[in-house]
Amino acid sequence: MLQVNNLTKIYDTKKVLKEVSFEVKCGEIVGLIGPNGAGKTTIIQSILGLIERDQGDIYYNGQILKKQQEIATHISYIPEQPVYYEDLTVEEHLQFIAMLFKIPQNEYQKRKEFIVDYLNLKEHLKKFPDQLSKGTKQKFMISCGFIREFDLMVADEPFSGLDPAALKNLKDLFREYKRRNKSIIVSTHLLDLAQTFCDRYIFLNKGEIIVVGSQKEISEKINFKNKNLSLEEIFLKLMNK
Repeated sequence: MLQVNNLTKIYDTKKVLKEVSFEVKCGEIVGLIGPNGAGKTTIIQSILGLIERDQGDIYYNGQILKKQQEIATHISYIPEQPVYYEDLTVEEHLQFIAMLFKIPQNEYQKRKEFIVDYLNLKEHLKKFPDQLSKGTKQKFMISCGFIREFDLMVADEPFSGLDPAALKNLKDLFREYKRRNKSIIVSTHLLDLAQTFCDRYIFLNKGEIIVVGSQKEISEKINFKNKNLSLEEIFLKLMNK
C-alpha cells in the first residue's frame, strides 16, 4: 500500500526527519506516536506532498508518488487545524469535494447521509464553519475527509476538541473503514484511545523512528520485563531512554 523509504527533511541546517522508513499495509490502522516536535506532522506533510522532501521516496502500490494532484487522488486527509472556505456552508463544502473528485450524485447522497448521521451533523449542514463550536468544526473536518473515496487516509490529531460520544463515533468510523480494507494513519496524543483501535504503531522522537510494531511486538523488541504495559507506559519508557 504505502512505503516510505529514507525520508529526510532539513530546515536550515537541522534535520527534522532522519532517514525515516516504514510501510502501511492494506486494511490496517497505524498510530503515529511521539512527543511534540518529534516530526509527526512533517512526515504527514511529506506524504501528502505539502512540503518538499530533501531525500527519500514515497511509494503507493509500488509507484513513486511525486505530484500533489496524484497524491490527492489516492490519499484523504484530516488536518490538525481546520481548513475551509468562510463563505461556504458545511453542506456546500461536501458538495464541492464531491465535484472535485467527480463523485456521482447518487453515490454522493449515500455517502453524505452515512457520514452526516454517523457524526450527528445534520442540523449543522446549512451553517457556515465559523458558526460551529470547536468540536462540531472538527466533526465537519472529519466529514470532509470521509465524503470522498480513498484507499488511505492520513489523520493528524483528528480527536482534538471532540466530546466522549464523538470520540467513540470517530473510533468506530475508523474501524468500519478498516473492515472495508481501507488503511489509516492516525497521529494522536490520546494513547489510551489509540490502543483500542490501532493495529500497529510508529514511535518517533527527534525526527527518528525508535520502534515499529504492535503493542506486543514493541514490548518484545524493547525487551520490557512487563509484557502487559499500556501504550502510555511504553511511550514513557521509550521517551525516557
